[in-house]
Amino acid sequence: MKQLLLASAAFCVFSAQAQSCAGGLYLNPQVIRGEGASQTESALRELIEFVRPSGLSVAPVLNVKETQDVLAAVKRPDPPCWIYGNPVVGLASGYRPVAVNMEPIQSAVLILGDVGTVKDGKPVEIKTLPPDQQAKVLAKLKTTSCFGMKSGVTTSLVKAQNLCGKVEEVMPQQGLGQSYLPTKAAFHWQADRWVGLITRLQTAQASTMKSHHGTDERIHMAQLFIVPAANPSWGYGLYVRADAPADVVKKATAQLTGLKTSNPMLLKALDLGKTFEFTTPPDTAVADMKKNLAP
Repeated sequence: MKQLLLASAAFCVFSAQAQSCAGGLYLNPQVIRGEGASQTESALRELIEFVRPSGLSVAPVLNVKETQDVLAAVKRPDPPCWIYGNPVVGLASGYRPVAVNMEPIQSAVLILGDVGTVKDGKPVEIKTLPPDQQAKVLAKLKTTSCFGMKSGVTTSLVKAQNLCGKVEEVMPQQGLGQSYLPTKAAFHWQADRWVGLITRLQTAQASTMKSHHGTDERIHMAQLFIVPAANPSWGYGLYVRADAPADVVKKATAQLTGLKTSNPMLLKALDLGKTFEFTTPPDTAVADMKKNLAP
């Protein structure tokens, strides 16, 4: 009887120490883009079916929109076993990145500046300006409000460098995703009030005000400048709890690092472009990324 009680006590101690987990969290790219419910649900299903063979729990897998959702979830009695998302939410969780897409993301601020002489002109990269003009643009940006997506990696890179006077983070919702930011910025702009739009560098380079409207139609005459953030980020990836079974983690990691697909639905669900490269980042790279994203 005594041995049975001891064994029972030992089991209770072990159970208390071994916290169970359930399912995963997903920073759904379709949510960030402001897509409709059908696209969002489709991406979620694709991710679940992709993850399932690894042995990671997929009951339930929940969409999240921001870091606070993740921080609340990992404190639950049954926290998520894994997270698939960008490094902002992934690293905030304290989970270990086991496979991340190393295709670099370069963030930039697209500035809607003073009224110029060219209608719907192309943006000018700050590095092409004379040094005195560069200094003026950067100084003005320090007093300017910039719009970015909540918990977006591009937003975090800009905030970390303190490029803008103020960063207003827009919570993604159906119909109001990344593509809504230029419209929001255009309506905030005035002839005597600059505004910044935080986006990927490639997107900023291809931008004009041609298809946008604001409270002041002179928005089409606004001079556009591009100020890149100094540091890049890696892309989406898989983050797992430290106590996750090694064999399951190994299988899940191999699924991503060995991934070769042109399936458009899966690429959207994993937030991948035509080229991607998953790898397990070393501790030094993780430390650098945390530093790059820290405000």
